[in-house]
Amino acid sequence: MTGADLERLFYSDFPRELVRKVLQNVYLAHQVAWDECHSRFARTEAENLLGYERRGKLEGYLRDAAGLFPGVEARVVRSEGSNWNHTELSSGLFVLTENSVQTPCALVRESGFRKTLAQSNQLSMLPDAPVPTDARYFAQLLHSRYRTLDPDEQRKHGYLPGSAYIAFPGRDLDSYLHSINLVTEFPDVVQAHMPEEWDSEAQLRYVRQARRMTA
Repeated sequence: MTGADLERLFYSDFPRELVRKVLQNVYLAHQVAWDECHSRFARTEAENLLGYERRGKLEGYLRDAAGLFPGVEARVVRSEGSNWNHTELSSGLFVLTENSVQTPCALVRESGFRKTLAQSNQLSMLPDAPVPTDARYFAQLLHSRYRTLDPDEQRKHGYLPGSAYIAFPGRDLDSYLHSINLVTEFPDVVQAHMPEEWDSEAQLRYVRQARRMTA
């Protein structure tokens, strides 16, 4: 099975309109979390709280989005021995979680529930490997913060996500079998959230910065 095959399978179970909604939710969660934290706290404390606020907003938005699409199930899971709840969306062959990362499509820190999902749900990517009828794939919605070296620019536009990907991790969580860059997949969604003062060059730079770095 190739990466293109995996992507086709994913979109057969997670409709493109749902994935479009997911990207919209990423932008909304980053914006709302930024506004709420910076309106209630000094910048230093807002920075401390921003990741928690963003995660809470996005996971709630994802559950709401799943409810709009028949066949997509959303559930809140607390793994054994964990102090964290996390949201899982499942449909057909796939189970999807969300994670914040430092750079576009970076590897996610290993955790018990992610390790279990990867090892129990990841199919073989060998070209001729059959797909078992009860098999599942583990997918991750990865999003990062917008970052710039210009302090004024960061203060003005730090509410933007820096990237958004659907990635399919390997069984050991040390690589991705395939990834989908949602910024280039849904340019209309991205365009709708661009700052009005950005010219075409600034917008192109944003899209370039959202790409996964490869060796």
